[in-house]
Amino acid sequence: MKNKLVLAMLAVFGLNVEAANLNKTYLEIGYSQTELDDTEYDATGYKAGAGYEFDNGIFVGFNYRRQKDTLSIFLRETEVEFDENIFEIGYIIHEAQNGRFSIAANMGKLDIKQDNRTTDFDLARFYTEYEHSFNKYFSAFAQLGYENYDATDVSKRSGARYGGGLKVYFGASSVSLEYFKGRDFDQSALMYRYSF
Repeated sequence: MKNKLVLAMLAVFGLNVEAANLNKTYLEIGYSQTELDDTEYDATGYKAGAGYEFDNGIFVGFNYRRQKDTLSIFLRETEVEFDENIFEIGYIIHEAQNGRFSIAANMGKLDIKQDNRTTDFDLARFYTEYEHSFNKYFSAFAQLGYENYDATDVSKRSGARYGGGLKVYFGASSVSLEYFKGRDFDQSALMYRYSF
């Protein structure tokens, strides 16, 4: 009985099952949220992106995020928008049967718009990522890196950034729950992705 239970558990967790497709050629869209530290700013909106993985392990991608929230500032309500446009380039350093380790860089713009004023930040981010496929239905990833935000009219902001997510696969489609923590804000997303 004990052996049958162990075999059943191995089948459930899929240690000998086909692995989920971890490639980075995709289109995705989903719900996104950003929370600024030490404020009541809790912007929600959408995130969309696309990526392509070359046969030699290099991958590129583009993501954009559009979010907004209404804040009460000095007894007056004002709408604040949080927009990101990010280009990504990376390389898969090591690939095993069920996992991949990569390094990547993000470059782009972060705009915070309030009333008629826009603060434009130049964004640079470097990170390492590990993706692991548990079976053909589930995978997870973790990232650890460093980010820098720079704008002419505010002080430069930089620090560590980390996070990760879980994915559930339905053939070429997947749904993921992601969370990232930076120096000044937390970001989370619920994404639908179609992989090619």
